[in-house]
Amino acid sequence: MWNEKVRSWRKKNKRGVSPIIATILLVAITVVLAAVLYILISGFTKGPGNTPLGTAFAYGSASQTSNGQAPTFCAAQAAISDWCDNLPVGSAGGGITAAALSFSIRDSGGNIVSTTNGKPTQIILESAGGATLGTYSFTTASWTSGGTTGLSTTQTLVLDAGCAISGANVCATPITGLVLLALGVGSYSGSVQVTLI
Repeated sequence: MWNEKVRSWRKKNKRGVSPIIATILLVAITVVLAAVLYILISGFTKGPGNTPLGTAFAYGSASQTSNGQAPTFCAAQAAISDWCDNLPVGSAGGGITAAALSFSIRDSGGNIVSTTNGKPTQIILESAGGATLGTYSFTTASWTSGGTTGLSTTQTLVLDAGCAISGANVCATPITGLVLLALGVGSYSGSVQVTLI
């Protein structure tokens, strides 16, 4: 049984935490819980399209060749008026594949240019040896073949310029001076562009 002396001793030794220390502890606990909650939620909020395309893909220096000249795709064109814009893969990191790229041709104002009336209808992905690795169609805005091909700096994107011949354009509006825009698809966001010559 508790007697009066024991009860008074227990009351005397009861001590609370200082209000300042209690406030500091509450703030610290709140900050830690908020940090843990942020880390947990950020894992769910990160969706596709968070990797900048420019960190994984870049064009090399563009060049132009005519029918009958390398690369292989341009050499195989039947029409003597066909010219090709050759765009080497300048860099390709992180295991990026062809399917991560979607292309469009834009004018100086950023407007999409129709690929009809003598404009290119496709892009050919060629290996260093001239083999066709994939074909991108402007008509369907997708890779009709070779989408799973991994990109590397030994490859070239060949764009058939159609009837746009440098110095003697037989098209009403040649592709010279237009921009080829590569857009990130899937886990890639943003774009990389090159001026066509």
